[in-house]
Amino acid sequence: MVTIRAVCIACALMPAIALWVVLCEMVWFANHPTALSLFFHVTAILFFIAVLNVAVEKWWPRHALTPGELVTIYMMLSVASVFCSHDFMQTLIPLLFHPQHVVNPGNNWQTLVLDRAPAWALVRGHGEAVTGAALGNSSLYSWEVLSAWLGPFAFWGTFIAALVGALLTLNVFFRKQWTEREKLSFPVIQIPLMVATRMRDLLGSRVFWIAFGIAGGIDVVNGLNFYYPLVPKIPNIPMLVFSDYLQEPPWNAIGFVRFNVLPFIIGIVFFIPADLAFSCWFFYVFSKLMLVLGAATGMNAIPGFPFEKEQSGGGYLALGLLAIWLARGHLVMVAKTILGRPGGYDETGEPMRYRTAAAVFLVSTVTLVVFGCLLGASWYVMVAFFAIFFLYSIAIARMRAELGPPAHDLYAMGPDVMIHNAVGTRDLGDGNLMAFTMLYWFNRSYRSHFSAHCIEGFKLAQLRRITARSMMVAMLIAVVVGTISGVWAILHTFHVHGYSAGAGMGYYLSAETWNRYVSWTTLPRRADLAATLATGFGAVSILCLGALRMRFTWWAWHPVGYITANSWTMDNIWFCMFLGWLAKAVVVRYGGARLYRKAEPFFAGLVLGEFVIMTIWSIIGVATGTGGYRFMY
Repeated sequence: MVTIRAVCIACALMPAIALWVVLCEMVWFANHPTALSLFFHVTAILFFIAVLNVAVEKWWPRHALTPGELVTIYMMLSVASVFCSHDFMQTLIPLLFHPQHVVNPGNNWQTLVLDRAPAWALVRGHGEAVTGAALGNSSLYSWEVLSAWLGPFAFWGTFIAALVGALLTLNVFFRKQWTEREKLSFPVIQIPLMVATRMRDLLGSRVFWIAFGIAGGIDVVNGLNFYYPLVPKIPNIPMLVFSDYLQEPPWNAIGFVRFNVLPFIIGIVFFIPADLAFSCWFFYVFSKLMLVLGAATGMNAIPGFPFEKEQSGGGYLALGLLAIWLARGHLVMVAKTILGRPGGYDETGEPMRYRTAAAVFLVSTVTLVVFGCLLGASWYVMVAFFAIFFLYSIAIARMRAELGPPAHDLYAMGPDVMIHNAVGTRDLGDGNLMAFTMLYWFNRSYRSHFSAHCIEGFKLAQLRRITARSMMVAMLIAVVVGTISGVWAILHTFHVHGYSAGAGMGYYLSAETWNRYVSWTTLPRRADLAATLATGFGAVSILCLGALRMRFTWWAWHPVGYITANSWTMDNIWFCMFLGWLAKAVVVRYGGARLYRKAEPFFAGLVLGEFVIMTIWSIIGVATGTGGYRFMY
């Protein structure tokens, strides 16, 4: 069972963690704690708690936390971090007051935006609430300011509750299939699980401390160099700009390629399937060669070529459909259970009864569609919108459960983009475009996604013999407390620093959202046939790769590598994926399973050494107002 003690510890930490994440990502734009699949700040906090717990076990064993309590704390902090991340609240909150702040006679936003936007969904007509959050040097803690947010938060809070309800119940439908029947490996949680269950073994391992010292030592030296430039810096491999060496077409189309060496990525890659690691770096190199081919054939003259985002978007859709197809037998059993027919499941181990889950999913989905219509959309557009979003969510949860890629950002390729590529902004109408704009905040990118952490929480519950229902309750508490903490942290930060202070991410995210709407309405576009065909090509490619993988055991190219290769994150880590794959291939080839098990502490040390030291530098950077040393990007 999930204990009250574990829940209280996690909830007590959430406001401080939310403030830390917001300052790092929005003010200092440093290290991006929620940009990777494995949140480094949560993993480091779990490490600190586990080390302290080892001492408690020695001196006060009756008061020590159990491994189940440790994984509960980890999961609750991960879920809470989703809701204060770049791809959730950090985009939503500035979106709600940005038009009111920037409107002026010169840009005509009163007519273009404010007169068309639903007034009750935005913060409008409240001078101190808008100017204080926009300019800073103000206080959040007054009734005038807080009351201005009550109306919008009532609407969006209900929307978030419906969104969480739909995603949670989707995971309930797939939980048994992925965790018990297929017994997927869930690579992302392997290191946190080691920390929670094998902390003494790690602390007593020489190879762990060697790796910890190597990874952490690099960041100690480079962090000191950040504050004291006289300390020598350990340089990374410089970014190679191929156009400096290959100046003749078509080879100069490659552009730049980063050769970053990040020890923690190499460590993470060691725990993911070798075919995925191979596919990620292979398809990244392949995408660069496609740029050369496009330049050689003249296809790069087509606007948007090679449509990498569109291909990835189609791939996510196909992966979601493939996940449903692979679970079709299980889903038939679930349907029998819901309908009360013979041959269904025993539901005693489920987070909730399937019939209850189906009702919650239906009510949540209808609520989401209705809210989209209230924002101005047509009901059938919203049905298509959320159908695409749910397929994306299933795909992300499946890839995390089976493969654990280090990142899965699909920037600016949400359902809104897919629909307007197929239909055109000219024919969608202002209402649909306004709804797309106001729903952009959870579709801008998918790096931190509730579905992924939710399904991992159910797997941790199974591994530690925690009931799925009690873990679900813990996650829902984390959603509530994490959302409130995130809202407070963002608004507090805005009122202190302003939403354009530091890196100006608050201004950037909201301006990106609303400028896109203004562009759509002032320069209507017809359907983009090439982009839509590219989406279809990506979907067909994933289905073909999936079929070949299921038919031939020797097939090395994984479909997830195809859809994750063309991303901003993969630009930064592809070489680390290659090094991690190479290390794992050598270990498994020449040492087998025995050497692999012996090597696990070393690669866990690479991850934890960098995570721990970078967490310390990050806290120092936030406390001193410098942002601190950046260990990636």
